[in-house]
Amino acid sequence: MEEINVREILDFFISKIWLIIIFALVFAANGYLYFAHIQTPKYHSSTTIILVSEQEDTNTSNISMNQQLVSTYSEIVKNRSVLSKVINKLDLDMSVKELAENISVTSVDDTEIIKIEVSSVDKVLARDIASEVAKTFISEVNDIFKLQNVTILSEAQVENQPYNVSLVKQVTLSAMIGLFLSVVIIFLIYYFDTSIKSVDAIENKAKLTVLGTVEKVKGKNEK
Repeated sequence: MEEINVREILDFFISKIWLIIIFALVFAANGYLYFAHIQTPKYHSSTTIILVSEQEDTNTSNISMNQQLVSTYSEIVKNRSVLSKVINKLDLDMSVKELAENISVTSVDDTEIIKIEVSSVDKVLARDIASEVAKTFISEVNDIFKLQNVTILSEAQVENQPYNVSLVKQVTLSAMIGLFLSVVIIFLIYYFDTSIKSVDAIENKAKLTVLGTVEKVKGKNEK
């Protein structure tokens, strides 16, 4: 394997700095065009519901029972019976499966709180779906369990900032990818270039001492 001269390769990279800059700018520009104008922004909207005791006195056993119900209720939220009613109520042009894929249900550890989060390309629709899912779920629980132990803790709000678009981070990442690729390409060009680049290279390859060199003679039109 040919020994790599660090000084020589640094000089080579410096001579190709224009290529590195071009790669970074091109990738950054393409990243901006894609993330700002092509990528579809999506929005989150969430609501939280809480299990409460039907009795006036809240004791440890009631709290423990509610916490056990959280996992059951979390499954009911995305049940077909709930989502089909939401689709009909809001007149959504999607299937139950498609709606379920845009809904996430999580429970806050060691609490009686369930978070329902909806994603959509329409920020107002995301809010409406989250609100309707919570209301329909509460009604469904009342019908199934004959319990009045679920209430909305926080209403869904319209979020104006898309969760999948962050121009500064994404454009910076695009520029970094361009920098990395340019460095790799330049290194490969250097490594597979078999031309003699310096006097030292001649002495190392030919095992001979260079007695003199001839400077490049500039033409009339060269400065």
